[in-house]
Amino acid sequence: MSGIVQIVGQSSGASHLLSVDSSGRSLTFDSTAHTKLDTLETTLTACETDLAALEVLQTSTNTKLDTVETTLTAIETDAAALEVLQTSTNTKLDTLETTMNAVETAVTGTLTVSAPAITATNTVLENATAVADGATETTAAVDLNGARRCAIFGSLTDNTGNIQVEVSADNSNYFTNTEQTVFISSNNYYKTIDIDARYIRLKYTNGSGGSKTWTCNLSSKA
Repeated sequence: MSGIVQIVGQSSGASHLLSVDSSGRSLTFDSTAHTKLDTLETTLTACETDLAALEVLQTSTNTKLDTVETTLTAIETDAAALEVLQTSTNTKLDTLETTMNAVETAVTGTLTVSAPAITATNTVLENATAVADGATETTAAVDLNGARRCAIFGSLTDNTGNIQVEVSADNSNYFTNTEQTVFISSNNYYKTIDIDARYIRLKYTNGSGGSKTWTCNLSSKA
């Protein structure tokens, strides 16, 4: 006997196919089993799809984790640098505190202010000197050093005369300071003048018609 003999039947809503080949072997087809296999195949395909999606998700997750790791490493580096900076700042603050404590210790107590003593000098330039009519009398020079203000006072019997102020930087070349001329209106005179030159001297020219008597003092403070 050759070929295949097939017997078709149905029970419980399922189709059954029984085949017998030439060797007498039987082959059975069950529609229910095939349906289950199709469902299983569909399920397996869905699983494969889910696994592929899961793999993509895992890759994305790994990338994000790598980014997080890089960020954490950078934060650790910054934190280490900040710690070094904080240590340096603390050291400087400690140094500043020590300095401030030293300053506080130095200024604690009574504050004493001292100033050099003011030195006053007086020079008698003319002492009742007789000046003939038409004569000119010039005093000796006075070295003012650091003094910049002085007083000229005394007496002159020429009520219409005047005393000229001459200044010099080298005690050799003298120049008349016309702004500081002392005009006589009575026998006694007094005048305060500001001087920027180092040397000063006074000069009186008698044009009154008779002999006059001149007394002159110069005082300064430095």
